[in-house]
Amino acid sequence: MSKDHFVIIGNGPAGNQAALTLKEKAPEAAVTLISKERETCYRPHLLPDLIAGKMQEEGLYVCPIGSYKERGIKLRTGQRVVGLNLTQREVILDHKEIVRFTGLIIAVGGRPRIPEPLLVFREHMFTLKTLDDVKLWTARLSRANNILMMGGDLTSFAVTKALLSLGKKVFFMLNEDAFWPVRSNEALFNEVSGKLAGRGVEVLPKGRLKSIARLSDDAYEVLVDGHRIQAGMIGAFFGLVPDVQFLTGSGLRIDRGILVDEYLHTGYEGVCATGDCAQIFHRSIRDYWTSIGHDNAVSLGRTAALNLVGGKVEAAVAKESIFEVQGIKVNTSWWTEF
Repeated sequence: MSKDHFVIIGNGPAGNQAALTLKEKAPEAAVTLISKERETCYRPHLLPDLIAGKMQEEGLYVCPIGSYKERGIKLRTGQRVVGLNLTQREVILDHKEIVRFTGLIIAVGGRPRIPEPLLVFREHMFTLKTLDDVKLWTARLSRANNILMMGGDLTSFAVTKALLSLGKKVFFMLNEDAFWPVRSNEALFNEVSGKLAGRGVEVLPKGRLKSIARLSDDAYEVLVDGHRIQAGMIGAFFGLVPDVQFLTGSGLRIDRGILVDEYLHTGYEGVCATGDCAQIFHRSIRDYWTSIGHDNAVSLGRTAALNLVGGKVEAAVAKESIFEVQGIKVNTSWWTEF
């Protein structure tokens, strides 16, 4: 019987797929999946449909909780990893418990990015990354008719469609930072502005947020250049940044995310990183690239697991699909259909 104990940190699309693949390829090994969220794995790209009432929460889930036990995967939800001891091969949890491993996959994903000039307004902004965020949106939308959207990432247009389907008035602030990490240009800016306006969205072109004044618990007055807008909610959608602060001092090489080779190895034997939290070396461009999007995360989760059990599968992506934005090389499944 195998004495291997594989630990995966993060139960998003990449981490969940890694756990399933490990059990498939190494059925005798112990597999532990640790997630700071209390829910089982769900499809975060479908959260806007939940806000719109187009689906029930149950439809989001990838695997019922009971299925993990059936497959021999130990799922630990609501538990946060606060540190790693890679020399001793230990994961440290926030309640001081230590979990030892022979193999480790870090798949912690990302957290909402707020551009530095807007951080002063952070407390007034709603993001959408988790099921808890959906509850905040749903509660506020019952009292809000006008919504200001900022940014233009993967999620923002799906949320805008959801808001329009609910009969809400939507303002959309666009500027050169809006499409991060996709490179902004005049053609893209005009195309997206036209699609939004064609759906009845009031576009604030090349807008700059000047101030936010809270008028009541349910209303804000927002100054965007010369426009004064009264809104019940302000949505911020500027992409994600890797959620890797807890790894500071671990010995892992971290730039924007965890640096790994083309096989997703971190440089520590038996330790891989995958999904949105990893920066992956590309031999052709001789540089690191970052993955964005649900389908990319699932593919990379499987690749990490295969390589952890002795495979030699390259996280390959055509160099033509990688582009540079603000010094970051990105492969993304971003779309502009609206």
